[in-house]
Amino acid sequence: MISFVLLFVLSIECFSSAKHDEKQPNIIYILSDDLGYGDVGFTGGKIETPNLDRLAKEGVLLKQHYVQPICSPTRSALMSGRYPIHTGFQHSVIYPGEPWGLHLDETIIPRY
Repeated sequence: MISFVLLFVLSIECFSSAKHDEKQPNIIYILSDDLGYGDVGFTGGKIETPNLDRLAKEGVLLKQHYVQPICSPTRSALMSGRYPIHTGFQHSVIYPGEPWGLHLDETIIPRY
């Protein structure tokens, strides 16, 4: 059985200083661990994923990208917009209770 864990859903409203009266789009990032390309319905997978299929059909589907083999480098790259080698997360995973993480000077998505 494939472990499908929805780790991170982030909505960001895009801001524009030009026109404030127009409705701005929402951007949703879905990040999941242990999910292969063929594990969802919209890529021909055997597992039924009707909600993800609908999102893929109605939204923008990104098909060419790089991923990291473990979770902490993936999360640091998504949150900072930088390669894990530049955040210090290229080789390891942060386990619960560990006293370290992204450097406090790192600018992450919510700060933009």
